[in-house]
Amino acid sequence: MRRLGLLIVGLALLLAGCSGLSAQDANEPVTPAPIPTDEAPYPPGVSERAIEPNVLARSHEGALRTTSYTLTTRQYIVAADGEILRRTNRSRQVATNATSYRGYFSQNTTNYPSAGLTTRVDYWTNGTVVATRHQERTGRQSLHMWFVENGDSMTDLTAHQRIEAVLGAVDVTVARHEPDGDIVLTGSEFVDRERLIRPLFVSHPTNVSVQLRVRSDGTVVTKRVGYDATLGSHDIRVVRETRVTDEGTTTINRPAWVANATLSTEE
Repeated sequence: MRRLGLLIVGLALLLAGCSGLSAQDANEPVTPAPIPTDEAPYPPGVSERAIEPNVLARSHEGALRTTSYTLTTRQYIVAADGEILRRTNRSRQVATNATSYRGYFSQNTTNYPSAGLTTRVDYWTNGTVVATRHQERTGRQSLHMWFVENGDSMTDLTAHQRIEAVLGAVDVTVARHEPDGDIVLTGSEFVDRERLIRPLFVSHPTNVSVQLRVRSDGTVVTKRVGYDATLGSHDIRVVRETRVTDEGTTTINRPAWVANATLSTEE
């Protein structure tokens, strides 16, 4: 941006001295284009000196609480020969203040130790009732609905807990300032690997790589975490990517399958 500002000023001065300009034009004062001098403000909990995981995670959560958004996650567990042992997809649409939300979790675990019958779970709540749909490999599905009680809400809708965990596990620093004002954080060394949230049966994480893109209000718009590990006796690579999109434009419609769910109550 600084180079661009200097170029604009140079062109303005050059044109002011061109012989093709009239005397009146030549006498007009030239106002140079402003040259950016300051970087974009740092997000809460971020500075050149250090990253405060809990502060940034809380800022991320607070920023998303005031708007609607879509949160998408893709995770792969890949064997040393390139075979994908487990593919997991998650998508969640959340209303402002989390008054309602819906989403799904799907997985392909054919060659994974915990491979089960359930391949996808859909869920929806309007704050009064919760409905879920479980789909199995056999094609069978089961629908459930119940009234919302304490503990029925998801505890990490914004994924802020995972953000705090990875920032506590890996030494992350400011890598660069993007032209749009976002800050990119990167890291490749563990400081407390036990804080890293890992898939079931995965152990001994090494060779970690982390990248986060953070807006000035603290929203972590993208996060990518990759590391080598072991799964039983096999060497694997785990890659997890998360993205926040459609802020302020996400809508939460009731899924059609909810109409077939039977409301159950406990006596």
